[in-house]
Amino acid sequence: MEDHSAYRPFQFASRTGRHAGLAVLIVATLASCRITDHSENEPDEVTPNDMHIPASGYKAIDKASLPVMTFDSTARNMGRIAEGAQVEKTYGFVNTGKTDLVITDVRASCGCTVAKGWPRMPVQPGQSGIITVQFNSEGRPGKQHKTITVVANTDPPTSVLTLSGEVVSPSTETK
Repeated sequence: MEDHSAYRPFQFASRTGRHAGLAVLIVATLASCRITDHSENEPDEVTPNDMHIPASGYKAIDKASLPVMTFDSTARNMGRIAEGAQVEKTYGFVNTGKTDLVITDVRASCGCTVAKGWPRMPVQPGQSGIITVQFNSEGRPGKQHKTITVVANTDPPTSVLTLSGEVVSPSTETK
């Protein structure tokens, strides 16, 4: 019979010894862990109380200091258009707030309406800008009412624009 003891350097001689070794391992692991309720902060340790994040919802902010998007009109009417026509409309706005306006996203409610352009750089107080959207009427006969959501650093953070009209297909126009 071969002696394999050389391959088992941590083998315990008895069952009691095995449990004792396990107990030492558990105690060493628990001693190295720091179970905390965060009440025992170290000196000079950074805590959430040290963080100041403006305009993020983390703390109350002065809403009067935020930018304001004032639109000339939030609704555009395309009227009656022939099916297949592509209609482009613009929505003008002015930043009437006290800080730079940053538009982060302009998204339409449907794939047939696409935001083609809006200011990608901050709009300073008093400056104006336009948001351009395009509606593709192909395969969309009937009354249309589309919404375009503008996300910016304003309060509230979203503005909703509307685009409505009626798409007339050649078959409904001859009746």
